[in-house]
Amino acid sequence: IDPLKWISQLKGKMDVVLDSVCLDSFYSSLAALNPKGTLICTGLSAVYTQGQIRAPIIKDARDVKAAYVKLKAKFFMNNTIYYDRMVRYNEAPNEYAQHFRYLCHLVGKGTIKPAVAARASLNMVPFLHKAIEHGDTPYGVCVCAPWVTKVE
Repeated sequence: IDPLKWISQLKGKMDVVLDSVCLDSFYSSLAALNPKGTLICTGLSAVYTQGQIRAPIIKDARDVKAAYVKLKAKFFMNNTIYYDRMVRYNEAPNEYAQHFRYLCHLVGKGTIKPAVAARASLNMVPFLHKAIEHGDTPYGVCVCAPWVTKVE
């Protein structure tokens, strides 16, 4: 979602911001924090979905930009945590399975009720991901069903 659409209303007000897109190198998310707030960076998808970055020596500098932004978030930005999900998954895959089972348990008991924004079959996943990254889905979770649904 374009930060210009929301930053004026949220600047300096958030206790916690979770940014999994990195649309603007985490600047708007950091600006949304209150002085004691925490920014949790979990992804860099926008670095890769906004097209090639031309550089004199390198044909495509997206990996370089991603490494720079990650380094900056990990070591140079105040009140910021960079959490690499894939590194953590590789270190402790059973932890993910345990968390998923627990979430399923909470849903089964009715303790949490996820807001489902959209459902799509497997062949629609790339389009759904693109819509999510561009902020074109309503609030809630997008679910992939491994079968063709009647509403697509």
